[in-house]
Amino acid sequence: MSGVLATLLPVDSFSVVALVATFVLVALGLHFSFGLLGVVNMVHGEFILVGGYAAFQFQDWLGSPVWGMLIAPFVAAAVGALCEWTLLRRLYRRPLDTLMVTFGLSLLIRQGTQLRFSPNPRRVRDPIGGAGHLFGYNVPWWRLVIVVAAVVLVGAWLLLDRTSLGIRWRAAVVNPDLAESMGYSVSRARTALFAVGCGVAGLAGALLAPLNTLTPQYGLRFLVNSFLVVILGKPGSMKGLVIAAAVLGGSLGIMQFHMSTVSGQMIMLLIAVVAARLRPLVVARA
Repeated sequence: MSGVLATLLPVDSFSVVALVATFVLVALGLHFSFGLLGVVNMVHGEFILVGGYAAFQFQDWLGSPVWGMLIAPFVAAAVGALCEWTLLRRLYRRPLDTLMVTFGLSLLIRQGTQLRFSPNPRRVRDPIGGAGHLFGYNVPWWRLVIVVAAVVLVGAWLLLDRTSLGIRWRAAVVNPDLAESMGYSVSRARTALFAVGCGVAGLAGALLAPLNTLTPQYGLRFLVNSFLVVILGKPGSMKGLVIAAAVLGGSLGIMQFHMSTVSGQMIMLLIAVVAARLRPLVVARA
C-alpha cells in the first residue's frame, strides 16, 4: 500500500502536509491580533522569535528543550499582554498607528534579542530525534509532532469558539459599546485575545525551532506567509485560515520539488493575489 502511494504521488506528501501545518501554526496567532482585533501586527514575527529563543534559553538553563517549549507560550503571552496594555490599548480605531507602533516594537525586540544572545546562530535540540516510515516516506518524528500540534491548536480554538467566554470575547470585538452596556470589560477581552495570539505565536516559534537555525531574524521568515494566510482566508475566519494554509502551503510544498524555493515563493504569492481577487466574485455568486 505504501509503495503504491509513493509511486502515485510525485512529491513527498508528508512534507507537504508538514508545510501546511507550519503555515497554520505561524498564522494562527495572527488570527487573534489581526483577524479578530484588527491590529496590523508587524511584531507577530518577533513573538515567534520570542518563543524560539525562550525554548533555547530554558534548554540552556534546565538541560532539556521540552521545558522551554512548555514555558515559551507563557513568556510570549506575558510580553504580548504588556505590549497591549502599555501601547496598543488606545489605538484599536487607528490601524495606521498600530502598524507604526508594532513595527517599532519589532525592531526593539529584534535588537534586544541580538544584544542578549548575539547575532550568532543558535540551535534548539530535537526532543525526540530519529525518523520512521509513513506511507512509503521517511518521516522525521518531530515533523509529525508539528502536524499534530497544528490540529490540536485548531481544535482548541474551535472549542473556545463555542464557549460563553469565546462568545463574550467576540462580542467585545464586534460591538464594544453593546458589550460594555452588558457589563463585559472590552479592554480585558482585547488584552486576553492579544495575549493568547502572542502565546500561540510563541508556541509556534518554539515548536519550529528544532527545524530551523535561531538568529535575531528568525521570526521574519514567517511574517509574510502569516499575513498571506490570514488575508486570503478572510480576517476573523478560522475555517478560511485553514483553507488558505492548505492552498498556499500545499502549493509551495509541491512547487519546491520542481523548482527553487525563491521561484516557488514567487508563484505562491501570485496564487495568493489571484485568489484574493477572485474570492469576492465567488462569494457574490454563491
